[in-house]
Formats: sequence, structure tokens, C-alpha cells
Amino acid sequence: MVCKNVSTIINHTTLNMLKLGRIHLIYFALSAFFLSKVSSETFDLSTATITDINEAIDAGVLSSEKLVQLYLKRIDAYDKKGPAVNCVIHIDENALELARELDIERIEKGRRSPIHGIPILLKDLIDVAGQPTTGGFVPLGAPIPDRNATIVTRMQEAGGIILGKVSTSNWFGNDFDETHPIGASKNPYNLEYSPGGSSNGSGVAMAAYFATLAIGTDTSVSVQNPSANCSLVGMVGTYGMVSRSGIIPRGATQDRPGPMGRSVFDVATLFSVISGWDAEDFTTFNPIGHFPMSDWAEELSKDSLVGKRIGVLREMIPVADEYKEALSIFDEALIDLRKAGAFIVDPILTGNPTIADDTSQPRLRTAEYEKIHYTNAYLARLGAKAPFKNVADWMEAVGEDKFTQRMVDAMSLESPDKSLDYQARYRTRKMYIALIEELFERYDLDAIAQPFQVAPAPRLDRKRGPSREWWIASPATNNLSSSLGFPAVVVPGGYTQAEGLPIAIQFMGKRFTDLEVLKVAHGYEQTTMKRKTPASTPRLNGEIIKY
Repeated sequence: MVCKNVSTIINHTTLNMLKLGRIHLIYFALSAFFLSKVSSETFDLSTATITDINEAIDAGVLSSEKLVQLYLKRIDAYDKKGPAVNCVIHIDENALELARELDIERIEKGRRSPIHGIPILLKDLIDVAGQPTTGGFVPLGAPIPDRNATIVTRMQEAGGIILGKVSTSNWFGNDFDETHPIGASKNPYNLEYSPGGSSNGSGVAMAAYFATLAIGTDTSVSVQNPSANCSLVGMVGTYGMVSRSGIIPRGATQDRPGPMGRSVFDVATLFSVISGWDAEDFTTFNPIGHFPMSDWAEELSKDSLVGKRIGVLREMIPVADEYKEALSIFDEALIDLRKAGAFIVDPILTGNPTIADDTSQPRLRTAEYEKIHYTNAYLARLGAKAPFKNVADWMEAVGEDKFTQRMVDAMSLESPDKSLDYQARYRTRKMYIALIEELFERYDLDAIAQPFQVAPAPRLDRKRGPSREWWIASPATNNLSSSLGFPAVVVPGGYTQAEGLPIAIQFMGKRFTDLEVLKVAHGYEQTTMKRKTPASTPRLNGEIIKY
């Protein structure tokens, strides 16, 4: 649960040349060769994509070890010091050693994949063998699992470096009270405001570029919300495209892990790695035939908007005076989409004026009926490392007062197979999935564009942070993709003038059109290039390399 001292890790990075022998002689010989060439490229850590990183490593001016060091220096400078954005819970003390090993492997055998030697941070609901999982809740006891989550194994087999764990909103307790390991995180774009949740740590870490990529999880906009609030790209794939096994759950019907980063290109690459069939998660049977067979980033093009039909579902967009600035940014996005060659169909209509309310989390959310059962299943997966046998024993041991009231109330709810309310919500979800897919067919759409939120992030309460309920229940938040399991990507769309807070544009597709949604999002991103780095976490020395 306690973050390793980053300075100590950095101080133990001196390379033992005698041990590494001929490998490093080759490495530094190649470096000298490339450095002797005319300088024509610039590597900038704040904007570097996976491709930029791999090109710099291939040119001999960067290594995975050096990349990890750069990120560790930023964490040391900005997480608990300086602006104290406060998102890191744990750093893997073996990360630099693994980076050195992957550097040697790259020289001897080549890259395993595009994420070979790339540092990735995880929301602290995701199990990594040998690293603690806190769930943002001290009474969980930070168990150290013996088994990886499925997506962690996929990333490690592809050569990814799991740099550590970052904060999640308190998964079982009362927001950021004393039961949270580190307390509230701050939004790097304005430290007085929330980064969103519940993948708040992943959002802050990417905005402050503490790693190349991060993973969040989404039940109720929890990947897209912090991505939007932190001016990032965040993706949730079609329900079932990415396994949930080994991740502390909220419920089976809506939970989805998703990549978060600073470019659509990088997010597409990581999604290509983590998606796939998993015998431990039966929802992954549904997308058979739709999983990536290669790196989807290679199929993205700046011209991918030409000829695309993009709809605007006005029934999902609330209109009020306090939303004018965000709506103006969305209107500008529609203009940009048209200029880039897209055909905007505005409006598209379902004919149901209550769709926004019907698909909101308070109305359609099923997790309350599922959370106890699936938390018990997660504890069983931990085996001997489980701190408690089940939630009932856990509450008895530490006291119900430590848990949020919603968690306590869930203990008395009927199980999904017996609850008529649950079944009505589930049936409504199925109905709206069919309705939206029919809408795509009726209007012959490639994607739907929406303002993800028509209000910026809320102000932080410095003692606790904003309640998780704010972004679940706010009418300003578009819950459609999270409620129905459709693929969606949020992309930076602009910033509010007074507070400098990000506003995001969301692109959503029908089921199993994940690649098409990525193409549209990438086309918009490359056309507009709206993302700016936050002023609170500026560059450090050595983060720009000319070669």
C-alpha cells in the first residue's frame, strides 16, 4: 500500500558494465554511430507517442531504462512534492531492472510488440502478482496476489512494464476519508478541481505524464470521466472485448477495463494488446471474430474522417445556461469534423425524449445488485491471499461504518435472478441497445459524436474530494456508452476560459465497431490537436532529446 521511495529507486540505477559485457558494448557503439549523424529529430517526453519512443530507442538516444528513469523523476518531483497531484500508491521496485532486461532483449532478439519496454500504470483495482492491491480502501489490507489479472499477463507477455499502481476512488468506503490510502488526487490542469473518477489516479498520472500509458476501469463512465477531465484520450471497448478477471469488480453487466493515454494512436495500440478471449470471463465469448488480429494503430489515418457519416443524438445533450461554454466547444468540434470531410447528420432522433434519463446511472445501473456477489467471487480468486472469506465476514470484522451506505444496503438486496427491479433494468438495457443499433442502421452512421460532459470538473473539497455520486448521477454526464456497453473514445475538445478545465468530445459506435470508432476519434484528434500539457507539472531537464 505504501509507495516505494522513488528517489531511492533512481539512486540504484547505475549500470554494471562488467556484468552486461558485450551487450552494452554493442549498444553504446550503436548509440555513438547514430549520434554521429546530423541531428534532425526531437524527442519530447510530454508529447511522445509509442512510435516516437521506439524510434528514439532504435536511434540509440533512449532506452527503456532511461525512459523509466524519466518517469520516476517526474513522479518524485510532482506526485507528493511541488503541486502534489497525489495519485501514485505503489511503484514496482523492480521496474528498472526489468527495463534493462528488456533493453538487452530488444538488441538480441528484437521487440516483442510495440509496447516492448513501455511503462504502464494501473488503476489500483487490477491485480499484479507480487504487487499490493488496495482498492482505494485501507480495510482491504492491501493483499499481494499470486496471480495477475488477465490483461496484466497480456501486457507483460507483450513486453510492457507495469510501473506501479495509481489511485482509485474509494471502492468500498466513503470517498477520500481516512479509509483511503492517500486521499484525493488533484487535477493537474487546475489543482482546485477534481480529476474525476473512479480512475482518478490513471487520469492524473497521464496528464502529468508519469508513464506512457495507463489502464482504468469503467462501470459508470469511470474511464471516460477522468480522461475527459484531464484532457486525455480514454477508450472503452465493446462490452466483452477486454477481460475483467483479476480486477476488483463492481458488477458483471457494465464493468470494462480500458486504456488511457495522451493520443488515440497509443490507446489503439494498448487496446490491441489487452483485448481478446479469456476462458475466465465468459463475456469475452461474445466478440469472437471481432478481436484485433494486429496493432490497430497501424490502421489509423489522418484522413479517416473523409466520407464518414457522424450523427448527433440531440436527445442526449442537455441544454442550460451553465452548459453554454461546453456546448460551444462541441459546436466548434462539429465544424472541425465537417472541414475534415465528415458528413454530419444533425439531429438524429430516437423519438424518445426521456432517453437521457432512462439510460442514466441512477435509472439503469445494475451494479448495486451484483457488487456483493462479484466481490465475493474476487475474494475467492485471491485464494490464500484473501484477507476475508466474503463481504459479510469483512463487514463484521472491520465494522459496517467503514463502508459506504450503498455497500451496506447492497447486502440486503435480492440477487439478480430474484429481483424484479434488477430484471426490469436489465431488460431496459437490452431494449436501448437494440434501439441505438437500429438508429445506426436507419441513419447509416459510422459513429455518434457527443459532448461527453457539458460541464467541466467540479471543485475539490480538500478534505474529501468530490463524491463519486457526482459523476455517476450528474445530468451533465453522457452515460449512454457506459450504460449500454457500446465502444466509445473521448478526445480533448478544448478548455474553459476562466478555469482552464478540459472539455472532451466523445465518439461512440455500435457494438463491435471499435476500430471504426478509433479511426474517427483519431481523425478528429489529428485535425484539431487540442490537447495541451498542464502548467502545474512542467518539463524537467533531460525530457527533450535532439538527435
